[in-house]
Amino acid sequence: PTTLGEPDFAEPGGGPHRRGNPKDILRTWSLRACRTTRRNPPRTLAPFGGCLLDAAERLFGENGFDGTSMRALASAADTGLSAANYHFGSKRALLTAVMRRRINPVNELRLERLDALEEQAAGAPLAEEAIVDAYLRPVFEIRAASIQRDASSPWLAARVYSDPSEAVSKLKRELFVGVTERFLAALQRALPHRDPQDLEIAQQFTTGLLVHVLSGNVDGKGLAEPGGGHDYEPILRRLVRFATAGLTSTPGEPAADNASGEHQR
Repeated sequence: PTTLGEPDFAEPGGGPHRRGNPKDILRTWSLRACRTTRRNPPRTLAPFGGCLLDAAERLFGENGFDGTSMRALASAADTGLSAANYHFGSKRALLTAVMRRRINPVNELRLERLDALEEQAAGAPLAEEAIVDAYLRPVFEIRAASIQRDASSPWLAARVYSDPSEAVSKLKRELFVGVTERFLAALQRALPHRDPQDLEIAQQFTTGLLVHVLSGNVDGKGLAEPGGGHDYEPILRRLVRFATAGLTSTPGEPAADNASGEHQR
């Protein structure tokens, strides 16, 4: 089960988004984020909401939640403070809309990929690398689709995982708990000999590697650029292999007789 919920509206001029299509998923959740406001305005206010969300994403990414004021957010969006408060109600509500707009499309695609793998496996354990790919690939696909639509901040991902604010920590738990549990369960079925706590730690390491890459801290090409198609594929394949090796390796216990001698050479 997932805590994402189903989009409660159809696209203008068409039906719901096509299952598994990153661009459609991103567009659906972007529109939904604009409507998740204090007054639940009609769809005609989506451009205003999108502008304010764009400004909030940039400032939250640069300054963190506590370092960003509603006045600064309204100014960056070229709107009034009263209008921002009227439509979103509070800074935390705006943060929620920002994070849902970026995280929910990724999580939806992750769950769709995992569902498809489990359906194909017909009850058999999944291949470890396939699980890791289903967890990591949607991030790159949604990011590529997002870059073609807007100038998303590469620092937002880093902020989400490092911001000490309780508001960010609580929201992060709410948004990721369902996906984390599903993928950990799949890994435990695939690796029954591994201690569940070790797998949980290994998955946290995997997420840390992902954030490091998304924050632009890897030299060279590999991340998708506008019009770049699947340019992210080389670095994604390396990340999947590296993370799979870490997840499948058994942590070794330090040898007591190595405490001195060899480690001091």
